[in-house]
Amino acid sequence: MIPVLETERLYLRGYQLSDFAAHAEIWAHPRTTRDFEGYGYDEEMCWLRFQRAIGQWHLFGYGIWGVAEKQTDRYIGAVGFMQAKRAIEVPYRDAPEAAWVIAPDRHGKGLAGEALTAAFEWADRHIPAPQTWCMINPPNEISRKVAARFGFHRGQDARYHGKPMETYVRARGAT
Repeated sequence: MIPVLETERLYLRGYQLSDFAAHAEIWAHPRTTRDFEGYGYDEEMCWLRFQRAIGQWHLFGYGIWGVAEKQTDRYIGAVGFMQAKRAIEVPYRDAPEAAWVIAPDRHGKGLAGEALTAAFEWADRHIPAPQTWCMINPPNEISRKVAARFGFHRGQDARYHGKPMETYVRARGAT
């Protein structure tokens, strides 16, 4: 069962099939792909990632939530934790990996922070792992600021798909 979290303006909930078009649009948008050095996700890859997010809940008891605005129930992004089994050499690779993305037209409104506050409060109570981690493309200053806000500190630098990546680690309960 995927828990539903509620904030002032948002619902964090399991993905719904009707979210997929907006999900794919977010991952194809140049503003989103800019933070991944222009790597965009085609429809097939978006579909696989979408399904992976659902399956994580059943396998691990945590996963990625779809983020929807309360007023409209519009899907505007995703936040949560996953086991991506990334081909990356860091000692915490098998710890829950934090992830977040918000639709570019909703940037600058504090929605990522609002959603992540709820997600980390839930994770600190329900995920027994001593730490989480995230991976950020070096030019993505905004995500580095978001990570710092939630208690992440710089971990090891690594290479992912041949490109340099920064990793960040957050102790459970950090603020």
